[in-house]
Amino acid sequence: MDMERDFERWSPHMLGVMRIVCALAFIYCSAPALVHGVPSLDQPTYMLVFWISRWVQVLAGSFILMGLFTRIAALILSVNFFVMYPYWYQTETIWPTPKGTGFALASVICMYLVTAGAGRWSLDGLRSEMKNALLRQQQ
Repeated sequence: MDMERDFERWSPHMLGVMRIVCALAFIYCSAPALVHGVPSLDQPTYMLVFWISRWVQVLAGSFILMGLFTRIAALILSVNFFVMYPYWYQTETIWPTPKGTGFALASVICMYLVTAGAGRWSLDGLRSEMKNALLRQQQ
C-alpha cells in the first residue's frame, strides 16, 4: 500500500514529463520536414495535406510543450495523426504496418493528454492556480 501511495504522489510529475518529452518528439519529427521541403509527391493534394499536417504538428506540439491549451492542442494533434495515417503509412494495405506504429502511439498519447490534461509544470496549471486564487480573494 505504501508503494501505491508513492506512485500516486509522483503521477502528476510524470504526466508533466511525458507531456514535455512527447511534445519535443512531435516537434523534432515535424520541423525538419518544413525546413528541408516536401518529399516528391505525385499529387498536389498530398502536398497540401503534408504541409498542413506538419504545421499542425509543430504548432500543436509547441502548445503541448508549454502546457498551454493542452487538451485542445492534443485533440487537434490526435485527429491530425488519425487523418495522416492512411496518407503516409497505409497506402498499399488495409492492415497496419510497423512503420505506422509511431503514428498510432502518438494518437493514443494525445488522447490520453486530452483526458488527463497538462499535469504539473504547465501554463494551464498556472492559469488554473491563478484563477482559483482570484476566486478565493473574491469570496
